[in-house]
Amino acid sequence: MGVTTDPARVLYVDDDPSFTEMLSTVLERETDCLVIETARDAETGLETVREEPIDCVVSDYSMPGTDGLEFLHSVREEDDELPFLLLTGRGNEEIASEAISAGVTDYIQKQGGTDHYSLLANRITNAVEQYRAGQKLERRNEELERVKNRFQSFLKHSPDVITAIDGEGRIQYHSPAIERVLGYDQEELVGTKVVDHVHPDDRERVSEGFFSLVEEGEGTVTQEYRVEHADGSWVWLESVTSADEEFRDGGYVINSREITERKRRERELEQKTERLEEFASIVSHDLQTPITVADARLEMAMAECDSEHLPPIGDALTRMDEIIDATLTLAREGRVVDETEPVDLDAVADHCFRTVTPEQATVRATTGLSLEADPERLRHVLENLFANAVEHAGEDVTVRVEDLPNGFYVADDGPGIPEDEREKVFEPGYSKTDSGTGFGLAIVEEIVEAHGWTIDATESDAGGARFEISGVETV
Repeated sequence: MGVTTDPARVLYVDDDPSFTEMLSTVLERETDCLVIETARDAETGLETVREEPIDCVVSDYSMPGTDGLEFLHSVREEDDELPFLLLTGRGNEEIASEAISAGVTDYIQKQGGTDHYSLLANRITNAVEQYRAGQKLERRNEELERVKNRFQSFLKHSPDVITAIDGEGRIQYHSPAIERVLGYDQEELVGTKVVDHVHPDDRERVSEGFFSLVEEGEGTVTQEYRVEHADGSWVWLESVTSADEEFRDGGYVINSREITERKRRERELEQKTERLEEFASIVSHDLQTPITVADARLEMAMAECDSEHLPPIGDALTRMDEIIDATLTLAREGRVVDETEPVDLDAVADHCFRTVTPEQATVRATTGLSLEADPERLRHVLENLFANAVEHAGEDVTVRVEDLPNGFYVADDGPGIPEDEREKVFEPGYSKTDSGTGFGLAIVEEIVEAHGWTIDATESDAGGARFEISGVETV
């Protein structure tokens, strides 16, 4: 049957059982790709069409009750594409003409002998192939329409702005999100250059990034810049511009996400950190001179006389030095982390353990995690947490570093932190021991937040302290 692979199910309707048997035998003999089903009248045939998968209908015209032409009308109401071949009497051209007007696929006259019906087998085969090809095309079109609708729905509801531009940077298309993000009608900026709407201070940098992509012809460029809103204000966007072989003729695609609020928080944090660092530097500078003088005077006093009151003065001055250093560290570690790299958490934990904990202590790191982090500042976090565990639980403390669904935790088997103090422990200067500066956990929190993570103090399984760090990006 040509391109048709599955056998075609043909329904033959005729009230003459002997002719039905003969024709069925001839058709199945002509090709093994036809399976013939029969019905004695139009009503039974129509029921079969409705209930079974039929690829073609062949019907006699002259039947009692509902004739073949009326049967054709009924079938067309069910399926206007299903092949329908009508068998007519010799010379009955008027009926044939009416059948063609009613949408018959083909018609053939009944004749004696079997050779004549080889033609009917060929016509059935051809009709079925065309019908199946049409069904495949229709299904393909339906699938394409579904894909198109899903894509349109994605564009409509996506929070990101999808922009298509040509090789000169002219806007060819904006997704509907442009109205929500920048306040423009979807077609309002089409035909203009993207860079014309970028803040003057960012324009040169954005242009260089885009044309470097044009020169390469493929890959992506990620940039942050300001774009003018329809109301005249400036909105921060983070955009990924893409280009590859399939975009080369049509241009490039930009996927943009609004980050105005994120940039505002970053600026606030940077300003806060700058002010804190400036304050800490001033305090450090102003205190170092009198401390240096006091150290010198103490040394001279201890050389001239022996008094039990002098050593505590030296301890106090040392303590002041430690507090100054901790204050400066707190200010500096709060800066936003802008450069990260993959870091093996277990390896860093093992290094910190050997560096800052006594021999009696035990640290077990079994996370298997690789984090995007600033390696030096991550080490500072673990060193401070390990030192905190030793300070409060003793030199024989056991510390565990294990993974969480979105981060990791550091837990010890010490006395733990009372529930009403778990937020206070991150406050600068808060300490439960006389020897601590109270800045260790404050520095940890600053570093954690500078990475965009969060930290919470809770209770470990052993009843000790457990510090959970979440929001961590793993690789």
